[in-house]
Amino acid sequence: MNSKKIIRSVLFFAAITLFLIACTKTDTVTTSTSDRDKFVGTWIATTTGPSGQLNFTLTITASNSAPDQILLRNFDLTGNTAYIAASVSGVNLTMQSTLIGSDRYDGSGSIASNIITFNYTVDDGQTIETRTGTAHK
Repeated sequence: MNSKKIIRSVLFFAAITLFLIACTKTDTVTTSTSDRDKFVGTWIATTTGPSGQLNFTLTITASNSAPDQILLRNFDLTGNTAYIAASVSGVNLTMQSTLIGSDRYDGSGSIASNIITFNYTVDDGQTIETRTGTAHK
């Protein structure tokens, strides 16, 4: 074999090798978590206000209505069949004004280090009580 054929053969195999390396599938792990995912779960909550302290289990689920919405069940001991919808943006949540029985709930909260803090009001039509609380897993 002459030197030109050897060089062409080497270049041909080098090109094939580079092509095969470029086409090799790499495993890329892509994690896409919604802001609301960090809120979803079962939480032990304590709230306080003028009427005293409440301790309860809070269940937060993802809503089917909107990708940024969560549902807070048994919030402030309202029961597991009642829920307050909240929208989530980053680490913050904003409760939609919700009437449960004769009480209207409005408020907001945030999450940091796996602890949710709440600031909200309960309006029974005669008085508005301002309450605060925390929840942890």
